[in-house]
Amino acid sequence: MISNSEKSNSMLIHLSALAKYIIPLGSILLPLILWQSTKKDSEYVDHHGKEAVNFNLSFFLYNMICVLLLLGSIFGTVFSAVQAEQFGNEADIVGILFGTGGFVTAIVVLIIISLVKLILMIIAAIKANEGVLYTYPLTIRFIK
Repeated sequence: MISNSEKSNSMLIHLSALAKYIIPLGSILLPLILWQSTKKDSEYVDHHGKEAVNFNLSFFLYNMICVLLLLGSIFGTVFSAVQAEQFGNEADIVGILFGTGGFVTAIVVLIIISLVKLILMIIAAIKANEGVLYTYPLTIRFIK
């Protein structure tokens, strides 16, 4: 039987990732700290702590990949603009400035990743509070 305390602690671990809006790297640090401080109390809390930490590490990695693609798109666009300006082709400059598909795509993907993360976090918190051993999708298992 899973106690209310275990359910509450598990739910809090999942929701603690919202600290990213207040503390840099809060979505990783706070769940990690809460999990480490409560994991010995119960296997249920340990399971949810591992899930939350793995999930947040995975989504941090996904965000960093998008940011790198975004930076590559920006540098590519700037480099192309400089190169077009050197050769005096003004039509290419206009095309480059408005042809920032990679930039727009990266921004859209970052927004989608953030929304998916928020939705999955809320689902996990609800499941943890209901006493279900929830497993996040789209997660790399860094901690087993």
